[in-house]
Amino acid sequence: MRLRHIEVFRAMMIAGSVSEAARMLHVSQPVVSRILRHSETTLGFALFERSRGRLAATAEARALFAQVQRAWGEIERIEALAASLRRGSSGLLRVAATPSLATSLLPDALAALRASHPGVACDLWASHSRQIEEHLLAFEIDAGFAIEPAPHVALELTPLVRGEIVLAAPREWVAGVLRPGERAWLAQRPYIALAEATPLGERLAGLLAERTWRPEPVLRVQTYALAGTLVAQGLGYAFLDGYTAAALDAERVVLLRLDPPVPFDLFMLRSASAARSLLVGRLAACLAAAADAQARRLAARILGVPLALG
Repeated sequence: MRLRHIEVFRAMMIAGSVSEAARMLHVSQPVVSRILRHSETTLGFALFERSRGRLAATAEARALFAQVQRAWGEIERIEALAASLRRGSSGLLRVAATPSLATSLLPDALAALRASHPGVACDLWASHSRQIEEHLLAFEIDAGFAIEPAPHVALELTPLVRGEIVLAAPREWVAGVLRPGERAWLAQRPYIALAEATPLGERLAGLLAERTWRPEPVLRVQTYALAGTLVAQGLGYAFLDGYTAAALDAERVVLLRLDPPVPFDLFMLRSASAARSLLVGRLAACLAAAADAQARRLAARILGVPLALG
């Protein structure tokens, strides 16, 4: 039996007459009669017999109705889920973000999303940009978030919000220093560099080279998040994205803007061949709001004097 057959048969069993079934389904009586005849032809046995001017269910129909009622409960659950997905209030969201975003912005964004959509379940990855690309191309995730990822022909990149690179240094280094914004302040200080080559890292390296400043790293790390942790331990200074920097302990880390500034864009990545999801769009909006809030926290933390790169 097709779904329409089941729907009309169920209405007949509940209503007890063609006219009441038609009213229940908001269709005409001839439509109900036609679908019932087609159902009986398909099944190969009668569902109803006319008795004293009324249609009476056959024994076969009563046996079939018990199973139909169980199946109808599943159909109603499917309809409820479809309505929930249409509203974007529930569903499974699979997301990857670079480690720095996964620790600095994603928790706040997910908290905001879950507050308005408590039925949403999430699978989360903390991955480097190249791994996010692989996840998307394998359809393992619905969306990824990264700072200035490299373009890819099979991916759709959407800029969400603009941030900036800042200098993070142990706060004890500024004790007794009159002008911490001068490059000489960092001379002979240990430098923590990002080992992974990224478009943003390469742009920063090019800017430092233009200013004839080539600090020699004593530590190389894979993520901004780890670099920030090492700065907080007093092991050196690092150039960090502002979101990671703003989350560091203010009593242990001092932050300076760069002069000239080094801005960047935070992107959402999606498969170019995948349909857009309501939940993905709402998470992107929550992430942009979290980034704006973190930018305000960063502004409150910045020292009044910028670090002159050249």
